[in-house]
Amino acid sequence: MLGNLNKNICYAVVCILILTTLTGCKSREAQFLIDGFQEAKAEVEAEEKETAEADRAEENVSKEPEISEEPEKAAEIYVDVCGAVANPGVFRMEEGSRVFQAIEAAGGFLPEAAQTCVNQAGILADGQQLYILTQEEMEQQDLKPGETATAQNNPSGTDLNRQDSRVNINTADESQLTTLTGIGATRAKAIIAYREENGPFAAIEDIMNVQGIKEGTFVKIKDEIVVG
Repeated sequence: MLGNLNKNICYAVVCILILTTLTGCKSREAQFLIDGFQEAKAEVEAEEKETAEADRAEENVSKEPEISEEPEKAAEIYVDVCGAVANPGVFRMEEGSRVFQAIEAAGGFLPEAAQTCVNQAGILADGQQLYILTQEEMEQQDLKPGETATAQNNPSGTDLNRQDSRVNINTADESQLTTLTGIGATRAKAIIAYREENGPFAAIEDIMNVQGIKEGTFVKIKDEIVVG
């Protein structure tokens, strides 16, 4: 459109020159008309140039490749699943995964698994060991459904001799035994010496066979200990 206007201006200038020649107009008046048309032509050319530059800029923008933002990769954790599962092992999971997902990764529960002692909705932590008890282990430790969930869902480092905050007197070391009410270093050593000489305790009441531990002490600690 601007190109056609430019041509029209040039045509008009030629016509003016012919007209002034034929009509005998003064050269000053003719020059005035020519100058006016030349100014108009210059404005049209400038506008035409700006339009072309704008078109090129818009074309360059449209050609710029779109940068696709890749979704941020979720952090990963490692969980050790063992006990009554089909395929025990260490599994790589996404951060925020639940216990049931780790169990599925390990092939699911074995038939003898004590499923009621597992909080399957719990959130996993990096380095966690998830131990699935059997029904027999649950009965040996005199546990009720849900009592082991807290211990099993703690991060790595949780003492598996403890179930529901209770101390396994068959496997606990001296420092663990001294956490029991009324049990100091001397009695803790006596407990360890007894089981090394006589074998594991069959029931929590058998701890009263240890020298220095009588019924009064047993009453204080009976809810704090398990065997297994």
